[in-house]
Amino acid sequence: MEELLLQDKPYVEYLDGRAYPKAVSPKARHSIVQGAALTILRRCCAGIGIAGTEWDFRLGVADGTQTTFVPDVAAVMLERLRSLPEADREQPPFAPDVAVEVRSPSYRPAFAAEKIERYLRTGSVLVLDVDPVKRLVFAHSAGGVHTFLESDRFAQEAAPWLSFDIAELFSDIDLLMS
Repeated sequence: MEELLLQDKPYVEYLDGRAYPKAVSPKARHSIVQGAALTILRRCCAGIGIAGTEWDFRLGVADGTQTTFVPDVAAVMLERLRSLPEADREQPPFAPDVAVEVRSPSYRPAFAAEKIERYLRTGSVLVLDVDPVKRLVFAHSAGGVHTFLESDRFAQEAAPWLSFDIAELFSDIDLLMS
Protein backbone atom coordinates (compact mmCIF):
# COMPACT_ATOMS: atom_id res chain seq x y z
CA MET A 1 0.00 0.00 0.00
CA GLU A 2 1.35 3.42 -0.96
CA GLU A 3 2.01 5.76 1.97
CA LEU A 4 0.53 9.24 1.75
CA LEU A 5 2.96 12.03 2.45
CA LEU A 6 2.03 15.25 4.20
CA GLN A 7 2.95 17.10 1.02
CA ASP A 8 0.33 15.11 -0.90
CA LYS A 9 -3.33 16.12 -0.92
CA PRO A 10 -5.28 15.17 1.06
CA TYR A 11 -2.85 16.01 3.87
CA VAL A 12 -2.37 13.29 6.45
CA GLU A 13 -1.27 13.44 10.07
CA TYR A 14 0.00 10.42 11.99
CA LEU A 15 -0.58 9.48 15.61
CA ASP A 16 1.37 6.40 16.73
CA GLY A 17 1.61 5.20 13.13
CA ARG A 18 -2.10 5.54 12.37
CA ALA A 19 -3.02 7.90 9.54
CA TYR A 20 -5.65 10.60 10.07
CA PRO A 21 -6.77 12.92 7.28
CA LYS A 22 -5.80 16.48 8.16
CA ALA A 23 -8.93 18.49 8.85
CA VAL A 24 -8.27 21.09 6.16
CA SER A 25 -11.04 23.63 5.92
CA PRO A 26 -11.21 25.69 2.73
CA LYS A 27 -13.84 27.89 4.35
CA ALA A 28 -13.44 31.64 4.85
CA ARG A 29 -14.03 31.63 8.62
CA HIS A 30 -11.24 29.08 9.21
CA SER A 31 -8.87 30.92 6.89
CA ILE A 32 -9.56 34.29 8.53
CA VAL A 33 -8.92 32.98 12.06
CA GLN A 34 -5.82 31.07 10.94
CA GLY A 35 -4.44 34.23 9.34
CA ALA A 36 -5.20 36.31 12.43
CA ALA A 37 -3.49 33.73 14.67
CA LEU A 38 -0.41 33.84 12.44
CA THR A 39 -0.33 37.66 12.57
CA ILE A 40 -0.65 37.63 16.36
CA LEU A 41 2.03 34.96 16.87
CA ARG A 42 4.46 36.68 14.49
CA ARG A 43 4.01 40.00 16.25
CA CYS A 44 4.30 38.56 19.76
CA CYS A 45 7.32 36.31 19.13
CA ALA A 46 9.26 38.74 16.92
CA GLY A 47 12.96 38.48 17.69
CA ILE A 48 12.60 35.40 19.91
CA GLY A 49 10.73 32.94 17.70
CA ILE A 50 9.32 32.12 14.30
CA ALA A 51 5.67 31.47 13.47
CA GLY A 52 4.25 29.75 10.42
CA THR A 53 1.24 27.91 9.05
CA GLU A 54 0.83 24.25 8.14
CA TRP A 55 4.34 23.39 9.42
CA ASP A 56 5.24 19.70 9.69
CA PHE A 57 6.41 18.53 13.17
CA ARG A 58 7.73 15.00 13.73
CA LEU A 59 6.72 14.42 17.36
CA GLY A 60 7.51 10.71 17.45
CA VAL A 61 11.27 10.93 16.85
CA ALA A 62 12.26 10.70 20.53
CA ASP A 63 9.94 7.84 21.48
CA GLY A 64 10.11 5.90 18.21
CA THR A 65 6.44 6.33 17.27
CA GLN A 66 5.36 7.61 13.91
CA THR A 67 3.61 10.76 15.06
CA THR A 68 3.55 13.77 12.76
CA PHE A 69 1.24 16.74 13.19
CA VAL A 70 0.66 19.81 11.06
CA PRO A 71 -0.83 22.54 13.27
CA ASP A 72 -2.78 25.33 11.60
CA VAL A 73 -0.30 27.79 13.11
CA ALA A 74 2.83 27.13 15.14
CA ALA A 75 5.52 29.13 16.89
CA VAL A 76 8.98 27.84 17.74
CA MET A 77 11.50 29.74 19.80
CA LEU A 78 14.67 30.53 17.85
CA GLU A 79 16.88 28.97 20.51
CA ARG A 80 15.20 25.57 20.02
CA LEU A 81 15.15 25.84 16.25
CA ARG A 82 18.77 26.92 15.95
CA SER A 83 19.88 24.01 18.14
CA LEU A 84 18.85 21.68 15.30
CA PRO A 85 20.93 20.80 12.26
CA GLU A 86 19.75 22.97 9.37
CA ALA A 87 18.20 19.95 7.60
CA ASP A 88 15.89 19.28 10.59
CA ARG A 89 14.56 22.84 10.79
CA GLU A 90 12.09 22.25 7.95
CA GLN A 91 10.46 19.38 9.86
CA PRO A 92 11.52 19.69 13.51
CA PRO A 93 11.72 16.46 15.52
CA PHE A 94 9.70 17.97 18.36
CA ALA A 95 6.43 19.75 19.04
CA PRO A 96 6.25 23.53 18.49
CA ASP A 97 6.38 25.77 21.56
CA VAL A 98 2.89 26.97 20.71
CA ALA A 99 0.47 25.06 18.49
CA VAL A 100 -2.77 26.59 17.27
CA GLU A 101 -5.55 24.36 15.99
CA VAL A 102 -8.57 26.11 14.49
CA ARG A 103 -11.67 23.96 14.59
CA SER A 104 -13.14 23.06 11.22
CA PRO A 105 -16.59 21.66 10.35
CA SER A 106 -15.03 18.16 10.50
CA TYR A 107 -13.71 18.71 14.07
CA ARG A 108 -13.16 15.38 15.88
CA PRO A 109 -13.12 15.97 19.68
CA ALA A 110 -11.44 12.65 20.60
CA PHE A 111 -8.63 13.09 18.07
CA ALA A 112 -8.21 16.76 19.06
CA ALA A 113 -7.83 15.72 22.72
CA GLU A 114 -5.18 13.14 21.79
CA LYS A 115 -3.29 15.71 19.70
CA ILE A 116 -3.33 18.28 22.49
CA GLU A 117 -2.05 15.74 25.00
CA ARG A 118 0.73 14.67 22.62
CA TYR A 119 1.73 18.24 21.82
CA LEU A 120 2.11 18.99 25.54
CA ARG A 121 3.97 15.74 26.22
CA THR A 122 6.48 16.33 23.43
CA GLY A 123 7.51 19.93 23.94
CA SER A 124 4.63 22.35 23.46
CA VAL A 125 4.16 24.74 26.36
CA LEU A 126 0.81 25.93 25.03
CA VAL A 127 -1.84 24.60 22.66
CA LEU A 128 -4.63 26.90 21.56
CA ASP A 129 -7.83 25.17 20.48
CA VAL A 130 -9.78 27.90 18.70
CA ASP A 131 -13.51 27.63 18.05
CA PRO A 132 -14.31 30.25 15.37
CA VAL A 133 -18.07 29.64 15.53
CA LYS A 134 -18.46 30.13 19.29
CA ARG A 135 -15.53 32.59 19.34
CA LEU A 136 -13.76 30.82 22.17
CA VAL A 137 -10.13 29.89 22.79
CA PHE A 138 -9.26 26.91 24.95
CA ALA A 139 -5.67 27.32 26.15
CA HIS A 140 -4.05 24.03 27.18
CA SER A 141 -0.81 23.98 29.16
CA ALA A 142 0.83 21.90 31.88
CA GLY A 143 -1.22 24.01 34.31
CA GLY A 144 -4.54 22.85 32.83
CA VAL A 145 -7.12 24.33 30.49
CA HIS A 146 -8.30 27.93 30.55
CA THR A 147 -11.21 29.16 28.44
CA PHE A 148 -11.01 32.65 26.96
CA LEU A 149 -14.06 34.54 25.73
CA GLU A 150 -14.03 36.98 22.85
CA SER A 151 -14.08 39.88 25.32
CA ASP A 152 -10.98 38.63 27.21
CA ARG A 153 -7.33 39.59 27.02
CA PHE A 154 -5.11 36.55 26.47
CA ALA A 155 -2.22 36.00 28.84
CA GLN A 156 -0.72 32.72 30.03
CA GLU A 157 2.21 32.01 32.29
CA ALA A 158 3.30 29.19 29.93
CA ALA A 159 4.09 31.73 27.19
CA PRO A 160 4.51 35.14 28.85
CA TRP A 161 5.51 36.74 25.54
CA LEU A 162 2.06 35.99 24.07
CA SER A 163 -0.52 38.64 24.95
CA PHE A 164 -3.41 39.87 22.80
CA ASP A 165 -7.11 40.64 22.76
CA ILE A 166 -9.08 37.50 21.88
CA ALA A 167 -11.40 39.64 19.73
CA GLU A 168 -8.47 40.16 17.35
CA LEU A 169 -8.77 36.52 16.25
CA PHE A 170 -12.36 36.99 15.18
CA SER A 171 -12.69 40.64 14.12
CA ASP A 172 -12.46 40.05 10.37
CA ILE A 173 -15.26 37.45 10.52
CA ASP A 174 -17.63 40.36 11.10
CA LEU A 175 -16.46 41.93 7.83
CA LEU A 176 -17.28 38.68 6.05
CA MET A 177 -20.72 38.38 7.63
CA SER A 178 -21.87 42.02 7.22
